[in-house]
Amino acid sequence: MKQRGGLAFLLAAAAALLTASPAAAQLQSHRAEYTLRLGTALNATRIGAIVQDIERTCDGWRLRRELVVDASLTPSFKVSFTSRLEGDEPPGKAFTWRAVQILNGAEREVRGSVEKRDGAWQVDRTTPDGPLPSVLPSFTHMPVAAVDWLLRRLAAGSDSFPLLMFVPEAEGGAFLLDVKRAASGGADTTPPSQRRVEVPARQSWPFTIAVTRAGRTDGKPIVILRGRLYESGVMDGVVADAGVITVAAHLRALQMREPPACPASR
Repeated sequence: MKQRGGLAFLLAAAAALLTASPAAAQLQSHRAEYTLRLGTALNATRIGAIVQDIERTCDGWRLRRELVVDASLTPSFKVSFTSRLEGDEPPGKAFTWRAVQILNGAEREVRGSVEKRDGAWQVDRTTPDGPLPSVLPSFTHMPVAAVDWLLRRLAAGSDSFPLLMFVPEAEGGAFLLDVKRAASGGADTTPPSQRRVEVPARQSWPFTIAVTRAGRTDGKPIVILRGRLYESGVMDGVVADAGVITVAAHLRALQMREPPACPASR
């Protein structure tokens, strides 16, 4: 069960990094669907999907994400995993969320909020085991703000930089991202069985990201991500390599949305 839980955790954390933002000052709302395949071969077995909906409101951002995996990795190692997230992120103020994860039939729901108080992010989580408060470093970025900052650094020409990001699905913790500009994307070629989706953008940046849990002393990444980030705010061809398992995410549907009509005072 520990191995199954580790795989589920990896997939949930990797899915969080599919959120992205455009280089302009305003993140564009969009709904993206991804197919998950086991390995990077073009005929690799399909094991699940991710649907992510990022909506700009007059009060900030609303994030909806669903990850579904049903895979038989070996005859004795089967995983059925669903992760659903609903979150709201006011600009630079806070983050509130509700996350439900179902692993092989066992459901776990967590509700939480993050607010900056006394120079640090205070995390309040309500879990089946009771309240679990924690503290994040003051320079931790919330989910949408984190990838917005990631894109801006890449667009500005930065070759490498660190980023501390809050991932609500992964036990409500912070993760250190070691970001580097790459020579090519992770899985730029669309599998022949899947229609290619054209992403509206003039520029894109291939990247690699080594992800470690914040505070981990050995510095060993739990997963290395490779992919391509478009200026329109969409990622594609993302490969998550955890050593013993590799998963590729290919964009299969995309809907870009117009910003809301908000009062001028907003």
